[in-house]
Amino acid sequence: MKMVSSKMLVVFTLTILIAVSSDLVSGNFPSGEPSSQLCFNPCTPTLGNNECNTICVNKKYKEGSCVGFGSPPTFNYCCCSN
Repeated sequence: MKMVSSKMLVVFTLTILIAVSSDLVSGNFPSGEPSSQLCFNPCTPTLGNNECNTICVNKKYKEGSCVGFGSPPTFNYCCCSN
């Protein structure tokens, strides 16, 4: 009996995780409202802070800028925030 309930718990947990992750990957957010932060394309000499900010404002975010990731920060990505 314990083995059956353990398997059911694992299957249930995996099902929930898959459902939640598929919503996040497909971008199912409330319509009309962007999420609190969105990071995408790496910043380059042609995609700097000004261009990033313009893209973010057009996507209905408050602002955008290039943000460094890593330790030490070696990758810069355009991030939009509310």
